[in-house]
Amino acid sequence: MGTDESRRSIHSTGEWRPRRTYAFMNNWNPTLLNATRSNHDVKLITNGAETKQVSWYISTYTAKNQQHSSNASALLAKTLAFHQSQEKYNDDIQQLNKRLLQRCVNTLSREQEFSAPEVVGYLMNWNDRFISHHFETIHWNSVASLIKKTYPQLKEKK
Repeated sequence: MGTDESRRSIHSTGEWRPRRTYAFMNNWNPTLLNATRSNHDVKLITNGAETKQVSWYISTYTAKNQQHSSNASALLAKTLAFHQSQEKYNDDIQQLNKRLLQRCVNTLSREQEFSAPEVVGYLMNWNDRFISHHFETIHWNSVASLIKKTYPQLKEKK
């Protein structure tokens, strides 16, 4: 590996960037290449608006608040605690399990958050999914019999 100076290119205008030592390769970093076993394009960010924007993006992304409904385990734990307090005198196991499942499903559906496209889709009464092609039913019995007819050696021996 070369030194940092051998991997930089400095112009008379004061502009500097990583030096490309191979014509058809991007600005790669040998340390990252060895550590991740993959090639990453390296961009030099020293200061100014780009540095501020990248720092802001990374820090807000890593420290973002968890959405209310994305913590399903906490919602279900809360539901279980409520269920146990309400049903402590009920001995019917089947009824207990049924109510617990109902409460869990109701909690998750009640606390669900919708994105803007989902809300618009429901308000416009559009389908829940978009399919770019049409499906045809294939009846496997007719396919299997055609294959056995074409290739008699595939028929099962009794």
